[in-house]
Amino acid sequence: MTWRERAEGRIGISGLPGVGKTTLALKVAELAKQKLSVCGFITIEVRKGGSRIGFDVVELVGGSRTPLARVGRGEPSVGKYVVRLEACQAIRSALSQRCELKIIDEIGAMEFKCPSFGEYLQNALYNTPRVLATIHRNYIEMAKRFGFEVFWLTRENWNHVFQQVVARLGLS
Repeated sequence: MTWRERAEGRIGISGLPGVGKTTLALKVAELAKQKLSVCGFITIEVRKGGSRIGFDVVELVGGSRTPLARVGRGEPSVGKYVVRLEACQAIRSALSQRCELKIIDEIGAMEFKCPSFGEYLQNALYNTPRVLATIHRNYIEMAKRFGFEVFWLTRENWNHVFQQVVARLGLS
């Protein structure tokens, strides 16, 4: 059986910045922990003086926090952010963990700056029965090829999408 054939339980959440994708992923993880083992990572904004200056990766098992990107000049970069490749180890570690529900926040350009991210992602999809991923809007078609059912999240449909995700993952 290939990783594509194990597509059941692959849910993707996409939407514009600030609609609550990470919040939804965290709420699902919190609910799932009552029934399942949960692992993976989330990406949180780092703010200073009201402005976003970067992102950190937080592993759901153990809670370690690693800088992923900061505003600045350098390589590799995504927009105004420089990706810190030392975060790639945290992402690889989170993708390699075994659990019943893996949270991946996010599948996007910064994560793909990590060497072998696609390979680790494929392995995670093959080895995990349920995956919830936030997906940058530019990667929706790729995620569908990976077997994800993708929901478009807005502030208006947040509660509805949350209930759909919970049901699709067998958590209701």
